[in-house]
Amino acid sequence: MPTKEIEKARLDGAGVPLVELLVHATLCPQKAQARKDIEGGGVNINNVREARAARMVTSADLLFGTHVLLRKGQKNTVVVTAK
Repeated sequence: MPTKEIEKARLDGAGVPLVELLVHATLCPQKAQARKDIEGGGVNINNVREARAARMVTSADLLFGTHVLLRKGQKNTVVVTAK
């Protein structure tokens, strides 16, 4: 499974916009496409569907304290690891 790294400090406080994280994880080529995919119901965070483009991903979303599982559609999955 593909993985991408992000600084753990970026997830503290307000967090990182989901749109930005999808582009960083290379699941979407640009922010506009990421917004469309989210609003269309095609994006999951940790296997929970997310329909709000304004959603912020924070340290509370980390699985095992270090990972966020992002999925677009049925087959495109990336693990974002906070270091």
